[in-house]
Amino acid sequence: MRSVILPALVALACLTGGLPASAQTISFGEAYDRLAHSCGRDIEKFCGNTSLGGGAVKACLEKNQARVSAGCRQTQAETFGLLAKRMNAQAVAIKVCDRDMQQYCRGVQPHDGYLLSCLLKASKVVGPSCKQVIVDAGWDE
Repeated sequence: MRSVILPALVALACLTGGLPASAQTISFGEAYDRLAHSCGRDIEKFCGNTSLGGGAVKACLEKNQARVSAGCRQTQAETFGLLAKRMNAQAVAIKVCDRDMQQYCRGVQPHDGYLLSCLLKASKVVGPSCKQVIVDAGWDE
């Protein structure tokens, strides 16, 4: 059953919507660790026969919300909020950092990650909004 939990939690993490988030974000690996620790028993107990993928495990946990442990519910809300913040930051980074990229990455071809690489090299001198989106996107690690 444990070999089923990892893919289920990764699929669950990928299919979540935005929730309130704190000042930091987390990686999918960190999210998996948190959810496996706090929700593993609940997933095995309530969702053991659930097909993986397509949001089925998330739907199962929501369906059984009243029976899922309080620790799992809290961890879900926190974890999915942090993941949503990271994914949102990655989605808007180019727009937020556009002025900085024009200033510090002029002439860099916009493919194969060259712009992102340039932006990360310039991260110490970019504006505060761009700097924050780089942190929130998890690219400062």
